Amino acid sequence: DEDHGPMPFEFTGRGGEYFKIWIVNILLTILTLGIYSAWAKVRTKRYFYGNTRLDGAVFEYLANPIAILKGRLIAVALFVTVGLVNNVLPPVGALLSLAFMALIPWLVVRSLAFRSYNSAYRNVRFGFTGSYGAAAKAFLLWPLLSALTLGLLAPFAFYKQTQFMVENSRYGTSPFSFEAPVRDYYVAFLAILGFIVAGAVAMVLIAGAIPPLAPIAMLAAYLLAFAYFFVKTSNLKYNNSLLGEHGLHADYELRSYALLVLTNTLGMVLSLGLFYPWAKVRNARYAATHLQLLPVGSLEHFTAAEQSEVSAAGLEIGEVFNFDFGL
Repeated sequence: DEDHGPMPFEFTGRGGEYFKIWIVNILLTILTLGIYSAWAKVRTKRYFYGNTRLDGAVFEYLANPIAILKGRLIAVALFVTVGLVNNVLPPVGALLSLAFMALIPWLVVRSLAFRSYNSAYRNVRFGFTGSYGAAAKAFLLWPLLSALTLGLLAPFAFYKQTQFMVENSRYGTSPFSFEAPVRDYYVAFLAILGFIVAGAVAMVLIAGAIPPLAPIAMLAAYLLAFAYFFVKTSNLKYNNSLLGEHGLHADYELRSYALLVLTNTLGMVLSLGLFYPWAKVRNARYAATHLQLLPVGSLEHFTAAEQSEVSAAGLEIGEVFNFDFGL
């Protein structure tokens, strides 16, 4: 097939436009004592999906707000039950808390499956096929072993979680694959540790000379550590993921992303939170600007084939995933 070259993602939303949706969502959520939050989530998702373009087509969010509301009510009921039992019968509450932890992998799988199934591009839905057992290893076993090894396995645990989410995802009938080397995650975590240590040293040195500037030095170090972690792990995830033969390329940059985080944070503080819609739009635009699809052949042929195969399969996951926990 003809090589069509890299296809950039594009985000066309605007802060002022999203502000109107955001403020109405907040007001209606307050007036309905939280019930409208499910509809607010759907409106927000549809706005951001509908303003994300690839090769001239937009993404779609197809979820039913009732399903999201149902999931949230179940989640709230579980949290309230555990909290009440903890106050009345602490020993029983401790057992319930452990049982609730065992539900975490199931909640992760259901939430990812719901979000994927209700996301579509060119009339082809995404999907997620992860199992409870695999989720338990990724989100319970490896984090536990990381704690027991004083963090030595933390990069590996994060790698396994990313691998679980990518390799169990699919577009139509085509699965994603993940080929990142584990060592790159250790390099990322060591660099983050370096930022934090450097910040601590700078804070001590500055505290002796100009005490008021010491907290600023530490905050700057934490900002750089957070920005580096996000940039490095995002590039690792996308640049090592494949959809069939199609690749992805991300070029997130530490300097530009750190500046984005800094200006968004200042905007939020100075506006007492009213800058949030603009910050969210700026984040979405940055992500789209720094991400490309590397297609093998025509994307039109690929999506047409996916539509045919999914239709023939009868969308086997159908309505099995009929509610969302809003995770």
